[in-house]
Amino acid sequence: MLNKKILFFFLMILIVSLGFAQKNLGEDEIGINQLLGFGEDGNSQSETAEKNKIVQPFSWVSAGDVLKYEIKIEKFNEAKNFFEEYFFHETNEEETENCIIYFDPPLPVGHYKERIRVFNLLGAIEESLTYIEEFDVHQAYKPEIKNVSYPLYMRNVIYLDDLDNDGILEVSGKNLFLIDEDKAEGSTKYFLQRGRPIFPKKVVSHDSKNRSIRLQFDMKDLDVGEYQLVAQDSSGLHSEINPDSVFTVKFKKLVDLDLEAGYVLPVVVQDNTIPTYFEKTMPVSAQAKLNFMFYKRRWGYLGLALRGSYSRLKKSVEKYTIDGNLGTAHLMFAYQLPLFRRRVMFELHGGPGGAYFNNIVFHFPYNIDSAPLNTISLSFDAGLSAQIYINKRLYSELGCDYVLTKNSDILVGMVMPYAGVGWQF
Repeated sequence: MLNKKILFFFLMILIVSLGFAQKNLGEDEIGINQLLGFGEDGNSQSETAEKNKIVQPFSWVSAGDVLKYEIKIEKFNEAKNFFEEYFFHETNEEETENCIIYFDPPLPVGHYKERIRVFNLLGAIEESLTYIEEFDVHQAYKPEIKNVSYPLYMRNVIYLDDLDNDGILEVSGKNLFLIDEDKAEGSTKYFLQRGRPIFPKKVVSHDSKNRSIRLQFDMKDLDVGEYQLVAQDSSGLHSEINPDSVFTVKFKKLVDLDLEAGYVLPVVVQDNTIPTYFEKTMPVSAQAKLNFMFYKRRWGYLGLALRGSYSRLKKSVEKYTIDGNLGTAHLMFAYQLPLFRRRVMFELHGGPGGAYFNNIVFHFPYNIDSAPLNTISLSFDAGLSAQIYINKRLYSELGCDYVLTKNSDILVGMVMPYAGVGWQF
């Protein structure tokens, strides 16, 4: 009875072993060991300097339930033109489970060959699962950033509302190598860190001594706030996070106050009351608009707008003359979208207000006048405009609004195209 139990036990082990042997521990499953902070293909690894107190992790993909792994690292001897054994290790229980070991001290610069052998639960080597690959270890350079400045202002701040913005930052320090995706050694990547990394679109200039570099960022990627400029070597070593690497993006003014005045040409398109007594197209009239933009971000500005217009109405026919005044005033919410490096501001606005029919009187022969009409009616204004800046403060504005006025007798709709000149305070 005991012999049958022993035989059954060995049969189960044999079945597990055969099933395990069918697993493929090839390149797609294990992959190449990845050293700290370097590429996904594994063809180039990185040395992390001992002075930085960073050890090299060496990891692989698990082959399942195994007894242990055998790690053999060979270093290429250029003088003898062949690989020599440099490191040999059999994993303990913890290393086998985690599939990772650490090199301390790190591997020196050179060309290496790795071999990973797998021992199944019976202690036998699974030759079909042996993995061999070559890799390189390059010298690590820890970047240092001593100053980040915006050349336009010669300090570490950039103003989004400056029309001369070009997004160029000047970085000074040490070990600031060029960005080279195809070069592992001495290649450095740069990015602004604030929630997510923002990478430059190009390198403007570079010091051959690797002490300074000028990077140009896309202004569309920058919003108000503080950023950390990070330089990271191909090894994964990066510059320290400190005040020297802080860069600030903000607006010169927390709020914008825009005042514009000009002409408007009201055209009645709804209700025939006004066209019956006056004209469908009113005389050229005056208008003014005040914008108060208090919330400014890269994607646009939010604020309030106060807009008013005044029209003098008059018409003479054979039997009478009619005249009067029409004024409108509206308090609106406004949104502005900066375009063309903030040289053009596209605006949407809309809100409630009132229309004032003032002193509208019929004049008949023999000095007979009708009772004057004075009434204020609820009104709504919605429209769009474009502010085109001639310089940093002076701008011209073109726009068109639709004003809908309602009272007990009439519902007047007017299209009001306008043009004016404004100044930003």
